[in-house]
Amino acid sequence: MVVKKRTALALQRMAAGHSQETLAAAMDVERTTVARWERGKAEPRPWQRPKLAKLLNIGAVELDRLLRLTCEQTAAESLPAPTGQAALQAGPNRLPNGDAVQLAEVDTLIGDWAAANSAGHGIGDTPWVTEEEVGVAEGMLGMFRQLDHTHGARHYARQVRDYIDTELAAMLRRPAADDEVARNRARLTAGFCELAGYQAVDTGSPVRAQAYYQRALALTTATNDQAYGSYLVAVNLGHLALHCGQPEVALRWASSARATAGTAASPATRAAITAVLARANARMQREAEATQLIRQAEELLDTADGDEPAWIRYFTHAYLADEIAHSLHDLGRAPAARAQLADALQGVGKDKVRRLAIDAALLASTWLRTGDLDQACAVGREAVTYAARTGSGRCIDRVAGVLADLQAHADYAPVRELREFTRVVLPEAERVAITLSRGA
Repeated sequence: MVVKKRTALALQRMAAGHSQETLAAAMDVERTTVARWERGKAEPRPWQRPKLAKLLNIGAVELDRLLRLTCEQTAAESLPAPTGQAALQAGPNRLPNGDAVQLAEVDTLIGDWAAANSAGHGIGDTPWVTEEEVGVAEGMLGMFRQLDHTHGARHYARQVRDYIDTELAAMLRRPAADDEVARNRARLTAGFCELAGYQAVDTGSPVRAQAYYQRALALTTATNDQAYGSYLVAVNLGHLALHCGQPEVALRWASSARATAGTAASPATRAAITAVLARANARMQREAEATQLIRQAEELLDTADGDEPAWIRYFTHAYLADEIAHSLHDLGRAPAARAQLADALQGVGKDKVRRLAIDAALLASTWLRTGDLDQACAVGREAVTYAARTGSGRCIDRVAGVLADLQAHADYAPVRELREFTRVVLPEAERVAITLSRGA
């Protein structure tokens, strides 16, 4: 029998930001099960369909339509109604009303039952994924995160994507030893997707970033991790919206995240979400709202302790100071922003070179805004030095922005010296600055 692929179903999966592996992890099934659904060889069982529809960002009716339409076409073209002797031969495989027996559904049911009840390896002697194996991958994630903090995304983004597409994909295709391992594997994959999304922002690929963030968010749904999901919506997707110049979208997403997280999320998580709300309001020049939210974020972070989840422990008072400084700078309060940047630069850590570069560039901008060219050039030189140590596209853009703003004072000796230093140490920033100046 010729079986047609459910192309529309596969396209909807990709539009929702899922690979077969991530959708399988979110549905708590094997990748081959998703593949069989898309090849028209199996059907999602009734109790799986509401969750599948939600992960594909469609309604139940639309999901049923995608599945039923393809099945009817396949039956019509591959199994024409038999007559005469052919009908008698087909009889044992048909119900009294003429409908074909859905053997593919039974095959899926038996496969899932065997995987759940096998005492040894899975089908084909595929080894179980163990907690130790997940722990090794978590160590890799920690290493990639530290490399990203120190060196930026350009040097290691490809390695992270390759790890997701090879090592993690292979792990997702194998059965988990138990439910806890399956949940931890899904959380791990979400962490890798979050990192890959962050790196995509850093290398100037916001569309790719959105796709990775959506995959991570889907996995938090599978693990019922509302706190991490709220963090992804506000801090990752919210910052992406700010990066793309859409503070209204950032405000809407972060507000939704705060409402969903409620008081169940940790204090640091809620502080980070609240800081994004402050950033969005500040970008929209809503000073009273932004100021109130800044105070709330500070109060929340003051109550944080050592029980914070691993993915939010980076969010210290130094990181909050960075968020506050950006808010104050957007509100035109340069001296207040400088006070926060002093705390950020002192407390963020010498190994967080990208953050140091971004904050130094912002500090230079505050000095320029208050007319102190000497200080702006001195701090701008520090920003160039930090940025040259990273492969961060955002650092280059921030430095280039400072240089472009200084173009009005191009004849001033410290400005000329800074431009010459940048040409030697960070030529990419000089080229971007020239483009920005011409655009102005």
